[in-house]
Amino acid sequence: MEQQEEKRKIKAYQRKSKRSKSGSSSIPLDLVSEILLRLPEKSVARFRCVSKPWSSITTEPYFINLLTTRSPRLLLCFKANEKFFVSSIPQHRQTFETWNKSYSYSQLIDRYHMEFSEEMNYFPPTESVNGLICFQESARLIVWNPSTRQLLILPKPNGNSNDLTIFLGYDPVEGKHKVMCMEFSATYDTCRVLTLGSAQKLWRTVKTHYKHRSDYYDSGRCINGVVYHIAYVKDMCVWVLMSFDVRSEIFDMIELPSSDVHKDVLIDYNGRLACVGREIIEKNGIRLWILEKHNKWSSKDFLAPLVHIDKSLSTNKFLLKGFTHAGEIIYVESMFHKSAKIFFYDPVRNTSRRFELKGFTDDEFVLSNEHGYTLHVFPNHVESQISFT
Repeated sequence: MEQQEEKRKIKAYQRKSKRSKSGSSSIPLDLVSEILLRLPEKSVARFRCVSKPWSSITTEPYFINLLTTRSPRLLLCFKANEKFFVSSIPQHRQTFETWNKSYSYSQLIDRYHMEFSEEMNYFPPTESVNGLICFQESARLIVWNPSTRQLLILPKPNGNSNDLTIFLGYDPVEGKHKVMCMEFSATYDTCRVLTLGSAQKLWRTVKTHYKHRSDYYDSGRCINGVVYHIAYVKDMCVWVLMSFDVRSEIFDMIELPSSDVHKDVLIDYNGRLACVGREIIEKNGIRLWILEKHNKWSSKDFLAPLVHIDKSLSTNKFLLKGFTHAGEIIYVESMFHKSAKIFFYDPVRNTSRRFELKGFTDDEFVLSNEHGYTLHVFPNHVESQISFT
């Protein structure tokens, strides 16, 4: 049935493409779409202005879904004063395989910055979910599309608190994003949910069925249409993994595999949710607890000798940011100054890649900051041409 539905969508898309020509050009629109699919996302966004037919192509849900199937990238950003600096690099092995284990790269694949109020006080962003990211700026909730560089300011949820825990989910069946929020570190049996792209743009109250609180701003993960986050259930006096089905908007509670896991670190491991154990395995290893079918857990130990990559960096603090789709562990410096160091480690091949990102910005005032900046990293980021206009 799924294959028949996919064929139906392809045929409908092709029929629509062939019904008209590309403005003043004689190029059929189905050929235009094939060309656009081979361009960087910022070029796709720019060519949207060529004509109405081209704009129609790039905003088609099927075209947008095709864009997300391209190779994922590692998105990086940081805030300095009133500017928000953004860059992205490809994360697949082929890009770096001819390089040495320790290297620098000064030519960015893409970079830009956005202007914000200097007084802006924002909380850590969510993960990148099918190309979109959500964060809180002062009392406002904002959805950001890094590909189109658009920001969508959401209506304020009911309530007096400006301190919220936010999650972003995506339903792959209906192709819809939903924002979920609750008051930070407060115990409730409800949360607020808003569907992006809906006509009413109103927050709804959804029952969670369990009185719980979330003490972590950025611990949520959306995998296969389910948002997971770690929460404390008041009636049971226990930490659990909460799940939220984005399509049905139903909550469930899953027992954690161990009390000795990082409560602020959830990882997408090969399309499955994973918790990271606190215990160091054999001096240089980590243990992942992987959520399997029927909410059962399995464990897998990985050798992750980050210090052995470069012993001079042993005093630096590196944070585990997740896995690439190729199975590499990603480590990033918690703070950076003029350059950002990123490590990819393949535990199966026992190989590593060091990536030193330079040229993030030419702003000398920003580069002169001795305290450094917090670098936000989004593994497996995909392009999206979803428009908020």
